[in-house]
Amino acid sequence: MKDLHISVDANGRATMSHSLHIKEHCVNRARLLTSLVNIVAAPGGFEHFCSYPESMRRDILSLLHSVAEEQMPLIAALEEHTARASYDRGMQAAREFLVQEQAANSALHFDAEHHQPEQMVIAH
Repeated sequence: MKDLHISVDANGRATMSHSLHIKEHCVNRARLLTSLVNIVAAPGGFEHFCSYPESMRRDILSLLHSVAEEQMPLIAALEEHTARASYDRGMQAAREFLVQEQAANSALHFDAEHHQPEQMVIAH
């Protein structure tokens, strides 16, 4: 974990947080969930899992459950972050396009106002 922060409120409840890019955090949690599932789902894994003491099985299942439950808010946060970043990039691209269009239109108007058509002189 990077930049771990622990705070305790007046009721004695601790809040732990750490600064980590959301993508990296999601990848790490998905990897942990995959590993926990593989403990039970691998060939012979369930039989091996059943040989663990009851308290150890309960702890592994509790961890598996909490990591799986945690994924939905993480995915929602990642989707929100991605949507916001995509929107911001789209808005920036639109601004740049409008500036280019305005510059092109200004140049066309300038040429049209300051360009005198050549008159043909016919000698008699």
